[in-house]
Amino acid sequence: MNTHKANTYDLIVASEDKNRAVLETVIYALFILSAIVSIWQFVVQPIVVPSHTAGFASNQTTTTATCSI
Repeated sequence: MNTHKANTYDLIVASEDKNRAVLETVIYALFILSAIVSIWQFVVQPIVVPSHTAGFASNQTTTTATCSI
């Protein structure tokens, strides 16, 4: 007569597929690597700040003074 009653955790551990565990580890590692690469792309991307508002022409003029010492 079998008096041992398995709980849910024991059933999950007993039915665990080793190949699936390796595949899950590889997939999780690829997810983490892709997140790191995505963040790195934003870090190294140059930031371009426009010199004037788009749609408006820049009409700045400069004047220089000539002085003799």
